[in-house]
Order: sequence, then structure tokens, then C-alpha cells
Amino acid sequence: MNNFFKIFLFFAIGLTIASCTKNDSSATVALRDYNVQYASDIDSIDKYIDTHYIESVDSDFNITMAKIPVGGSQLSVRLQQDYPLTFKMVQNDAHDVNYKVYYMKLREGVNESPTAVDSVYVSYKGNLLTDGQFDYSESPVWFQLQSVVAGWGEIIPLLKTGTYDTTEGPNPTTFANFGAGVMFLPSGLAYYNQIPSAYIPSYSPLIFSFKLKSQRFRDHDRDGVLSKDEVSPTVVGQKPADYDSDGDGVANYYDIDDDGDRYMTKNEIHKNPNGSIIFEDTDGDGIPNYLDPDNH
Repeated sequence: MNNFFKIFLFFAIGLTIASCTKNDSSATVALRDYNVQYASDIDSIDKYIDTHYIESVDSDFNITMAKIPVGGSQLSVRLQQDYPLTFKMVQNDAHDVNYKVYYMKLREGVNESPTAVDSVYVSYKGNLLTDGQFDYSESPVWFQLQSVVAGWGEIIPLLKTGTYDTTEGPNPTTFANFGAGVMFLPSGLAYYNQIPSAYIPSYSPLIFSFKLKSQRFRDHDRDGVLSKDEVSPTVVGQKPADYDSDGDGVANYYDIDDDGDRYMTKNEIHKNPNGSIIFEDTDGDGIPNYLDPDNH
């Protein structure tokens, strides 16, 4: 794996991260208008998926794409139906851009899907639109999705993990039935004006193929409520980063006292013997104690 993708400490809780990490020490170039750059990126991506075809997908879901030769009869990535190309629209308010992100599911997976605030265990390969490869790891690596390029947190949660068996020997874990996919990222959801290595020019759209072997639901503030669940019960599709129930400027998934009553959240919830959480509501007002400053 390339040297520019190294393990570093993230936040006080600190988990190990590798590859695809947006590194603050990367070189940068002058900042371009996001909408102008996105228009260029999506044009380049559209041309790629119209001029390339899927050359092979092996039994372990490693995919190879190649340029359609002059006069070739191969179906383009867009037109082939073995692994239908689809897309997700991603609104980025900071960029004022509604990004179109193409992706393919090579296999859905059979187990759990992570969320954008969780950790994933993936094998992956990264390519430029020139077909040049800039990174690769067949051995799975743990990543915090919040600490890698933004596009990963949008697309990887659309797939599921698989199953695994543990045995004795040099390769003790065997994964099966895992989700596998490909994503085509505009530079605004990748490194944008950063130059993380000599292999990735600034403003490069990127192609990642990946296999989602396992995942971990995170609890950033260690209060007993999983970060993915620290959202408003009345707002559909809300992201944890947007939920601050006590208005103290700290999103609940980072806030050890969600209702600002000076009683730690972890002391205002209880767990059943099976590990499920009991959200007590002492005064019966429909607001669990850990979100109600009048009860603890």
C-alpha cells in the first residue's frame, strides 16, 4: 500500500485509519469553483462509462474495466446489464453542489449495512479515469468512514457485509457473501485540490472498487447509544451530525450529556440482559430521560 496512506490518530477516542484518508498535510493547489469543477468531473466520468466496458469480474468479485477498442462490440459500462449502473444524488451544502455519484453493485451482501459514521473492513482498489492504479489492498483494512474521502460514506453504506468462518492457520478468517461494488467519485467527494501523492493529481475524479467484509457500529461519545441512532425520532433521514438536542453546539453523537442536565447520558439509560437499551421516560411525556432535561 502506498506510503501516503498511513495510520493516524482521529479524535480523542482514537481508532486506526489507513488509505483513502484525507490528509491535512497533503499538498494543495489553488481552489477552483466547486460547480465549475463538478461540471468538468461529471463530463469526464460520463465519457469514461460510455467508452469503457467490464472486461472481467472474477469469482472473488475483482473487477477489471478496459477501453472499448475502435470498432469493438463490447457493451459500455452504462449499457451492460450484468451489473446495472445506477447513481445517487449527494447534496453538499458546503460546496453548494448536488453531486451525481455513479455506482455498481457487483453483489449486495447478506448481513448488515454500516452507516456513514461507522467503521468498515474492506478490500479495495483505486484507479484514475486514465485507468492508472494509485492504490490497492486485497487484504482487508479497517477505516472510519468519516475519516476517508467523502464519497465512501455515501456509497459503501448502500451494500451489506457477508459471513465469515474462523479456522486455524495463516489465514484464520474466511469471508463469504460480502457486498462488492464500484463507485465513480467526482473530485469534490474525493481529494479535490489536494495532492495526496504523486499518483493522484489535484482535481481527479476517482474510481474505487471495494469489497465490504465487515463493519462496526460506532459509539463516538461512549454513552451507550450507537452514533447511528443519535438522530431525531421525528426527522426522517437525519444525519447524526445534524442532531443537537440541547442546542449546545455539540452534536449528540459527540455529546456525553445529550440534554444538558449535567447528568451523563450513559447514566440515564439502562440495558436489558441481551444488550438492548431501555430508554426510560420517568414522567411519561414521550421524551426519554436522556433527552429530557427535566428528568434523570
